[in-house]
Amino acid sequence: MGHYLRRAYLLVTLSFALTGVLQCQMATAQSDSGTPSGKAPFKLGVEEKYQVSDPAYPAYPQPVMVQQAPRTAPPPKVPPRVPMHASVEQTHRPPTPPPQTRPPMNMGIQQTVPPGVLPSQFLGAWQVLGQRSKVEALPQYQSGIDNIFTGSNSQVWQISGDPGQGYAFVSNTGVRTQVYVDKVQGNTAYLRYQHPIRNTMAQEAIVMMLSPDGTQFQGLERISIVKQGEGGPRAKVTYNLVGRRQ
Repeated sequence: MGHYLRRAYLLVTLSFALTGVLQCQMATAQSDSGTPSGKAPFKLGVEEKYQVSDPAYPAYPQPVMVQQAPRTAPPPKVPPRVPMHASVEQTHRPPTPPPQTRPPMNMGIQQTVPPGVLPSQFLGAWQVLGQRSKVEALPQYQSGIDNIFTGSNSQVWQISGDPGQGYAFVSNTGVRTQVYVDKVQGNTAYLRYQHPIRNTMAQEAIVMMLSPDGTQFQGLERISIVKQGEGGPRAKVTYNLVGRRQ
């Protein structure tokens, strides 16, 4: 309340002071009406400032315009960029497995086999189909070759034994003989045996190439018909073989 009273008192005092100043200026203007033209007329407080101060009430500070720094608008908020595929249902695809390579055909067979040893994968009973692919015979024996070696045949082989006791070869055609292991390379075995046919001897060489799972084989059978005392074989016959484990 006291603050408002002080401000009212100051305004009344200022009003009386300005009234006195204006009266003085008007009197001066009337007395100076004959003043030479070179003297500038009195300016009614346009450029002059008056301050009324009271020891009991210090003057209010003159207001000063403070130039404020221009306010810059905040940058517009940019919504986060959504990936183009965000709204598309993605199907999880498992990584593509590497291409499967066919296991080597000698899978499960020792790479190096001692001489005369036949791995167990070659032993057992086999159903064998043979297809004759080549015939070589001396002229005097060519007419009867078909009676002995037909164009195709089916046999059952039984191969058994071990390195200590040796290996035996038995066929349902009546062949029963000892079989020799020439060599084994990976999944391929080279065997040979012989058995009599009438008054001659059939010397046979067999190549067995096992499948990776050991249930089948492909191979060749070469048969030479020889007779003791003759310079060379009377005939040579070759069969392509396909065998399946029984």
